[in-house]
Amino acid sequence: MTNTKCPENNTKSKASFLRLFGYAKYALRPLIGGLLLTILTVGLDLAGPYLLSRILDGEIIAGVGARDYKTFVWIIVLYALSVLFSLATRYAGNIANQTASNRISVVMQRQVMRHVQSMPVSYFDTLAAGTVVSRITNDTKAVRVFFNTVLSQLLMAGVFALGILFGLLSVDWRLFLIASLSFPILFFMFRDFQRKSLRYSRNARRGISRLNASMNEYIQGIEVIQSFNRERSMYVAYSEINDDVFRNGLGMTRLHSYSGYNATESLNYLMLSFALLYFGIGNILEISIVPIGHLYLFIDYMIRFFTQMNRAMQHLGNLERARGAADHIFELLDREALSDTGEIVEHVDGDVSFEHVTFAYKQDEIVLRDVSFNVPQGVTAAFVGQTGAGKSTVMNLIFSFYQPDEGRILIDGKDLTTLNKKSVRSHMAIVTQEPFLFTGTVESNITLNRPWISSEDARQALIEVGGGAFLARLDKGMQTPVRERGSEFSAGERQLISFARALAQNPTILILDEATSHVDTETEAIIQHGIERLSKGRTTLIIAHRLSTIRHANRIYVLDQGEIVEEGSHAQLMEKNGIFAHMVETQTRLAR
Repeated sequence: MTNTKCPENNTKSKASFLRLFGYAKYALRPLIGGLLLTILTVGLDLAGPYLLSRILDGEIIAGVGARDYKTFVWIIVLYALSVLFSLATRYAGNIANQTASNRISVVMQRQVMRHVQSMPVSYFDTLAAGTVVSRITNDTKAVRVFFNTVLSQLLMAGVFALGILFGLLSVDWRLFLIASLSFPILFFMFRDFQRKSLRYSRNARRGISRLNASMNEYIQGIEVIQSFNRERSMYVAYSEINDDVFRNGLGMTRLHSYSGYNATESLNYLMLSFALLYFGIGNILEISIVPIGHLYLFIDYMIRFFTQMNRAMQHLGNLERARGAADHIFELLDREALSDTGEIVEHVDGDVSFEHVTFAYKQDEIVLRDVSFNVPQGVTAAFVGQTGAGKSTVMNLIFSFYQPDEGRILIDGKDLTTLNKKSVRSHMAIVTQEPFLFTGTVESNITLNRPWISSEDARQALIEVGGGAFLARLDKGMQTPVRERGSEFSAGERQLISFARALAQNPTILILDEATSHVDTETEAIIQHGIERLSKGRTTLIIAHRLSTIRHANRIYVLDQGEIVEEGSHAQLMEKNGIFAHMVETQTRLAR
């Protein structure tokens, strides 16, 4: 549980809050407009009761009626106008606040999304996708509520309070003192509510993030869950998180019930009792005659005052939720993103070298150890080895998804760390063992909305990698809709689209990460043709599980426990009768 008393946490929250106010610059005009309209609305709301008190005290004579009908009618007209104009200014103020909050929310969501896209892949290794989604949606929503509802309501409550107290002081200083008796109690209630709601709000944020992450994971793994009959255990695990969120929400409900209407209304009635006592004693004993209009004004103002205090307290919870959401958002935005600096690479020949590269995903768990190799321009090199040998890590390092702990990676003789990553990647393409398709169409999944790739380029790319027969079966051709992750297509069909995507990039360096491991033999033959087509004139790095698919490779590197233990052509490695030859013999025997 978060320790809200920790000075470090409080300092961080205050810094986040101040930083949150900095976003006001993106909607300065509607925010200022909303502020002015709020002040005007409060003035009009307070003018109405004051006008009525004037009628009660000076314009009505007992047993006679109106003292001056003309003045009486004018006051009634002014009262009606104050009500009508108050409705208009309140409406306009709400529009201004809504506009400002939505504008700020859009800016913040864009910043978060842009930053997420620039984060290193290692960041997502330790953070569930649902948590990231929660920060982009739920947390930015909490910030929008802050600028829209909380800020405007708290501002209105503050202006109301000042206006009411100033009005009471100008009418009767004794009534002002009676109202002031509530200030210490209100201060204590606000402080207590703020402290507790901050804890509940932060726990709620974490709970919702865990719920989203769990639900996202369970939906993606529904086939595995149902295949192993693990529905009940997953339901229980989800329910435990859900129960934690419920208990935290119940605590917040109790807090609202105690600190909300019950406490403020009780305090309101207590102040009204004091005012009636003052009115009764003063008039009965003739110590201090209190006009009936003054009493009416006090009662009306105090009802409005405590209504605003109650609203402020209710929105104080939203204020703390916004503060917790801001902590999460700024924690994400402050994470170091991939640098866009470095030399812009206009042309890449395709020479790839590793020089004494050592890398570990986790400290003391080395995946690659002192790896060195050179793949010249236009050469096809394959990397093979047992699971966990470090094959995919080689590809991750080439794409700069991770940085080596020791050694250097060179592209055309230039240290990869000195080059602009985006410009290098524009000359590279990758086909993974689990191709990812986006919601859209077959064409959009090949072009990825890259403007330089035309519809005809995408169609031709699919045909050239062996997808002609697949394309002919599609009723809508390249415009065939693709649902989430391309679930309506087979693994082989998704892989063909992925190969076409890589070919459309026209890369100098092509990386194939076990691209045929999840397809049938017939589809593998088609894809193998696509690989040969893609490899022509390109530096091609292949990670292979099926060793029969790399016979054409110019050079094969065998990795074992993070080290290159064998290298050579297919024929040379078979002659050595070492690890590679043993792997080939094992696969051949199992395939019989």
